[in-house]
Amino acid sequence: MASSDISAKKIDLNLNLAEHYGLGREAFERDLLPFASSANIATGAHTGDVFQSNLALKACLDYPNLSIGALISYPDIVGFGLRKVQLTRDELRATILAQLGALAALAKQYNYELTHVRVHGYLYYQMLTNYSVAETVCKTIQDFSQWLVLVSPYSKIIREVISWVNLRVSYEARIDLRYDAEGHPVAYDFEKDANTDMNLIADRAKKLIYESKVVSEEGEENRVLYETIHLPSTPKNSLEIAKLLHGLVPNLSSLKEFDYSVYLPELL
Repeated sequence: MASSDISAKKIDLNLNLAEHYGLGREAFERDLLPFASSANIATGAHTGDVFQSNLALKACLDYPNLSIGALISYPDIVGFGLRKVQLTRDELRATILAQLGALAALAKQYNYELTHVRVHGYLYYQMLTNYSVAETVCKTIQDFSQWLVLVSPYSKIIREVISWVNLRVSYEARIDLRYDAEGHPVAYDFEKDANTDMNLIADRAKKLIYESKVVSEEGEENRVLYETIHLPSTPKNSLEIAKLLHGLVPNLSSLKEFDYSVYLPELL
């Protein structure tokens, strides 16, 4: 997309919430919340608990245009969802349903209906290359609610699987992560990614927003499909990144404004 027609593209900015146990972290997430158009509430599988999820939902009430979704992962509190967990199909399906069901029930007291599901950690990256895992996740989400939108990076496997199971997807791009030669985000590395220079972040953001491109670690440019950009909360300069992205996005649009007819016209 050329810079001349960037104003025509609607972009969502999604933010993770409830990824903590302490009030200090909660306050930091609230600082980032004004720059987001969609919020992904952690379900307690990789961090947080029902009390933190409840606090996050209450915080979202101050932003009525926010889309509210679930942040699901492998059950891995010790490893923050980043360890290489292996579950059977039935086990993976069960934990996803439990996570979605608990958050959906909690959200109802605030008159929220979940609009989307974002996947976290090792499960996030595994879905990009593993047909079995991707199909299990997508089919389980679709079975839970046919109106939910999957938030995931683009990959050929994801594209194929969502067509099999008839699931909507909003492809996600990142400026806080490195990309590989295939155009997939590289797993977060605390040493390499926690303190990325803002000049590099700004260059990545402009290339993504104005050209729909990312640069791989090898220096190659790849065009990426995306409708949403993740606002990271792990880097020390997360607030600066959020302000930068919010300022660069010309047409902010939440995931609850997603065009469902693109994927499931027969349901409308």
